[in-house]
Amino acid sequence: VGCGEELLRQCDEQDVRFDHIVTATGSAGTHAGLAVGLRGSGSHLPILGIGVNAAQDAQEEKVYNLALETADLVGKPGCVAREDIIADCNYIGPGYGQPTDAMNEAVLLLARTEGLLFDPVYSGKALAGMIDYVRKGRFDKSQRIVFLHTGGAAGLFAYADILDLA
Repeated sequence: VGCGEELLRQCDEQDVRFDHIVTATGSAGTHAGLAVGLRGSGSHLPILGIGVNAAQDAQEEKVYNLALETADLVGKPGCVAREDIIADCNYIGPGYGQPTDAMNEAVLLLARTEGLLFDPVYSGKALAGMIDYVRKGRFDKSQRIVFLHTGGAAGLFAYADILDLA
């Protein structure tokens, strides 16, 4: 929740506007909290969760239910609507924690070109999804996208033997 509120506050302070937020969605906490933080502050900024472990219907339901509970907990009941929760679960690959070629490419691309490290399980798959959206024109060059990197770079070491580092 605080992340969404802080993002909006920083955007206002710096007079910066974004068109979309992309984040990984798995256990649902980040996605649900972000939705509550944004919607509870009056923002309609679209949030795209790239799923890492469940089918779309199940993931969206999990995020929505947690968002409802969270909104009640922080005193903002009813701020999140079901249509606010969008998860694209087409980048999971063979299963949770199992690498994909697209994730491998995305993780290596950002490491080599930007010096940014992404874990293969969560942020790496979400990054692969966002890159695919850009390549397919679902996000265009005129749009400003916030990619919410949730950490986990230490997880890279557990996958070092299967990442194609050549």
